[in-house]
Amino acid sequence: MNVSSLGYLVFFTILYYGLKIFFTVNKISTHSFALLLATATILLVYLIFAIYHCYFQKETLTNFFIPNKSIFSILLASQIALVLPMWLFYKKENKFSKPVNWVFIVLISLSLILLGFTQGRAGYIGLALALSYIAYQYLSVSNFKRIFLYAVLPSFILLTTVLFLHKSGSSSGRLLIYKISGGMLKDNWLWGIGQGQFKIQYNHYQSVYFSSHNIDSKEALLADNTFYAFNDFFQVLIENGLIGFLILTVILFLLVVQIKKAILTPANKYLFTAAIASLICILTGSLFSYPLQIFPIAIQATLSLSIINSFKPGKELQVKLSENGGKIAKIISILLSILLLVHSLFYFNNKKENKQAFELKRSGFRQKAIEKYKNLNDSYIQDGSMFYLYAQELYSTNQLTKAQEILSKAKKLYCTNEVYKLSARIENELQNYLQAEADYKKAIYIVPNRMTSRNELFEHYLGRKDTVHAIYWANSILNMPIKVPSQKTKNIQQRTKEALVQLNK
Repeated sequence: MNVSSLGYLVFFTILYYGLKIFFTVNKISTHSFALLLATATILLVYLIFAIYHCYFQKETLTNFFIPNKSIFSILLASQIALVLPMWLFYKKENKFSKPVNWVFIVLISLSLILLGFTQGRAGYIGLALALSYIAYQYLSVSNFKRIFLYAVLPSFILLTTVLFLHKSGSSSGRLLIYKISGGMLKDNWLWGIGQGQFKIQYNHYQSVYFSSHNIDSKEALLADNTFYAFNDFFQVLIENGLIGFLILTVILFLLVVQIKKAILTPANKYLFTAAIASLICILTGSLFSYPLQIFPIAIQATLSLSIINSFKPGKELQVKLSENGGKIAKIISILLSILLLVHSLFYFNNKKENKQAFELKRSGFRQKAIEKYKNLNDSYIQDGSMFYLYAQELYSTNQLTKAQEILSKAKKLYCTNEVYKLSARIENELQNYLQAEADYKKAIYIVPNRMTSRNELFEHYLGRKDTVHAIYWANSILNMPIKVPSQKTKNIQQRTKEALVQLNK
C-alpha cells in the first residue's frame, strides 16, 4: 500500500492495537515461543532463497537477487536481534534439547553470514547497537555496565566512519540528497510539504538545483531519480514540518518513558529485550535509509512496539485493560478492518492488472495493454508509474493528445527524468516547441549524468535548425563526464561529433 494513503495508516493502527491486546492478554510463554519459531522460520526461508540462487541460478552470495540489499540488511538484522534473546532464554532454561540448540546456533550463524554478504551498512550498525544493548541488559555488575556504556559510543562512531568510507560514492550521494532536502525543509519548515509528497517533490527540487549549478561536476554524477530522503526522521520533518516532528518527538519520548517504567521479571525480561533490540536495528537503519516506509519492516517495527507497550506497570492495569476494552471501540475496529480488507482486495487486484498490462506491453500486444491501462486509469487507486506506462503506450500508438492528458496526471504523482523526456517528445510532435524544450531541459537537470537526455535535446535543436543551441549541447555531450561507459554512449558521441562538424561548416 502507498505510504501516503489513509488505508496504510489505518492498517498499522489496527495491527498495533490488535497485537498489543494479544500480548497483554495471553501468557508470555505461549506467544514468545510461537514468535521465536515464526521468526526462525523466516530466517530459514531467507537462507533457502540464498542457497537456491547460489547453487541453481549460479549467482554469488554478493550478487543474488534482492530488490534492495540495504533495506534487506535492516530487516534481516532486526529479525536476528529478535530471535537471539529469546533463544538464549530458552537455552538457559533448558527448554530445548541439544540438537534443537545446535539448529539455532547454525541458523543464527548462517543468518549473520548472509547479513555480511548483503553489504548493508545500516544493517551492520543497527545489529551492532542491538547486540550492545542485549549485552548491557545482562551485565550484572554496575561498574562493568558503566565501562561498557562508555565504550559503545566511540565504537559506534568508529564503525559508522569506517562504513561511510567503505562506500564513499554511495555516502556522497546521500549527502547530495540531504543537501537538496535541506532546501525543501527551508521552504516548508512549519507545516511541511505534505505526507507522502517527498517522492513527488524531491526531483523537482533537484532539477532547480542543477539548473543553477554545474551539470558536469562530480556532484552531478551522484544524482539519480530519488524518492526517499534516506533518513526517515528527516523525511518526517520535511513532509510534516516542525509540527509533525514535534509529534514524532513526543511519541519517541513516551516510548522511552514506557521502557523505563515497564515492570520486568526474569521470566519476561527476555521478550522485552528482544523487542527493543529489534526496534533499535530498525530505528538505527532509519537514520541512514528508509526502512519504516517498507511494508515488511514497518510490520516488524509495529510488532516490536506492541510488545514493548504491552508491558504495563502492574498486572492490575493489564486485567482492567483486557476487561474494559469497550464495545464501541471493538465495533469501530471491526468496521475499519472490513474496510481495510476491501481496500486491500482492490489494491492487490490493481497491482495484478498493472503487472498483466506491463507483460502485454512487453510482449508487443499494445492494444490489449492499452485496454488494461484504460481500466486501471478509472480506478480510485492512483499510481503515477502506471499513468506513465499508459501514456508511453498511447504515445507509441500515436494517440498524442490522450497521452498528454494521462501524462499530466502522472506528473502529479510521479516525477522522473523519463516522465519529462516522454512529455517533451509528445509536446514536440504536437508542435508545442517551447514546452518541449522546457521539458527536455527539466529531464536533464533532474538527472544530469544521463547522456541520452542531452542527446534528445540536441536532436530537438537540430530539428528546429537552432544552430547556436545545437552546438552548445553538442559540446556538452562531448565534454560531459561519463558515469557508466557503454557502447551506447560511444555511439551517441560519435554521431554528435559528425553532426558538429556539419554545424561548424
